[in-house]
Amino acid sequence: MNTNEQLLTFPINVKATLAHMKQDMRDDWFSDTLKYEDLFSVPKDLIDTIRTNLELGHGQYVAGTKNIYDVPKASHGLRYSLEIDFYDRFLYQAICSYLIPYYDPLLSTRVLSHRYNKHRSKEKYLFKNRIELWQTFEGITHLCIKDGGALLVTDLINYFEHISIASVENSFLSLISKVKASGAEKNKIRSAIFTLIALLKKWCFNDIHGLPQNRDASSFLANVVLVAVDQKMVELGYDYYRYVDDIRIVCGDSLKARKALSDLISELRKLGLNINSKKTSILTSASLEQDIKEFFPGYDDRSLAIDNMWKSKNKKVITRSVPLLYDMLMELISKNETQSRQFRFCINRFKSLISTNIFETKSIFAKEISINIISHLVDQPVSTDQFCRLLAGLELEMSELQSIEAFMLDDAKAIFHWQNFHLWLLLAYKKYKSVSLVNKALERTKSNKRDADIPACFIYLAAVGEEKQVEALIPNFQSDWPYQHQRFFLIAVQNSDSVTLKQLVPKITPQLMGTINRIKKNKQVSGLYIHEYENSSFEEIYEELSPYD
Repeated sequence: MNTNEQLLTFPINVKATLAHMKQDMRDDWFSDTLKYEDLFSVPKDLIDTIRTNLELGHGQYVAGTKNIYDVPKASHGLRYSLEIDFYDRFLYQAICSYLIPYYDPLLSTRVLSHRYNKHRSKEKYLFKNRIELWQTFEGITHLCIKDGGALLVTDLINYFEHISIASVENSFLSLISKVKASGAEKNKIRSAIFTLIALLKKWCFNDIHGLPQNRDASSFLANVVLVAVDQKMVELGYDYYRYVDDIRIVCGDSLKARKALSDLISELRKLGLNINSKKTSILTSASLEQDIKEFFPGYDDRSLAIDNMWKSKNKKVITRSVPLLYDMLMELISKNETQSRQFRFCINRFKSLISTNIFETKSIFAKEISINIISHLVDQPVSTDQFCRLLAGLELEMSELQSIEAFMLDDAKAIFHWQNFHLWLLLAYKKYKSVSLVNKALERTKSNKRDADIPACFIYLAAVGEEKQVEALIPNFQSDWPYQHQRFFLIAVQNSDSVTLKQLVPKITPQLMGTINRIKKNKQVSGLYIHEYENSSFEEIYEELSPYD
């Protein structure tokens, strides 16, 4: 396989793109039960599928169908999730991986998120360490308050949702004259941009605006879109800094901070964006300590102590952080602060401790954590994905699994399909089976609905020994089901006999063709319905922390 494949009119480094994509998928809202291991391990099949698409499209790549699902937010809100198939996701990442070395140098040094990591130690680290960048962002702006100035703190409302496709196109094309590349290279860059725009029009929220959320590629695009705002605020003389959609401006006093806010809003409106007034504040040395702490979670004494322990990369030192992390985690859950950076700081470190076998999964700490998390499934649905990733690594007692079952069977409580998706997969991973849960899963799968939790029901039934129940649904299988519905169904029936599987062949689209054969040939996932808990090496324990910590 060539490193750069000429699948389209611009080069695609398949191996590198897959590494970037795999890294990005670690925090997917709708994760794949096999982590797409069967697809990542056979790049040739990926290339062949894209070439087949180009053949069928007479030279034009035909994007698959997007699926829009609701994901709960804090304070009872909902955000959208745009789900596309593996091949569309690959092209989205490939385009951005190709463009970022050209466009990142055009970003202001005051933009401290999703910055290109030119001198990376491993290919998968496309972006610079986000933890260090966030700490820089906090550190620079925190000094202002100590020095007697005023700090304007704000973020953008519904950031990715309000970015228009037109603004993406205009931003990339308007900057191309500043890109350091030859004329021939710029021709390829233009081609990549035009391909990107054509695809975004198929994927975006409503054909006009709305980037796929929770994607590194989208964060890179948004950075380019905001170049005009970033540059203008600096030109106006402001000491301005941005991390994703968090904006901070260091000012001499509160009056100057108010003027800065007015100028910022004026610039944002040109792009159809605006600030979130509920998350906007002007901080000074006279501000309440609690108000300052809200915007500087990294300056919590415990966070600083824990982070310094982890930076040591010394196993004994890191082990001493466990009691601190435990106290912090339990406190944040009890205060309903599971969407805070501090919570993600804690929970991702616990996941790392478990994956490196430093944390004892049967300890008293583990038991108390699991009980506390399960008790908050009703009032904190927004954090279910993080809860489940942690619970998957802990040894759950029967009473705890029964509590999750009771939640799932209560229609008044289990109202979010996204939350149920994660809980079904957790129960599948734990192989927890009851007659009531099996009947509930069957009821969901036979409804012929296209809700987000149904793929997880296929996996649950297969994982607890009810493969025949899934087989019985083969006549219901449709090629226009959402991609994840089809893929999870095929994963669930992978161990069926060849005669049974032949019934599916006429209904399988090119994007799903060969799925079962690939799984069977892959030693890591063959016969599995859900991937085993992944261990990390101790050497990478700090680098492998979630990028949002």
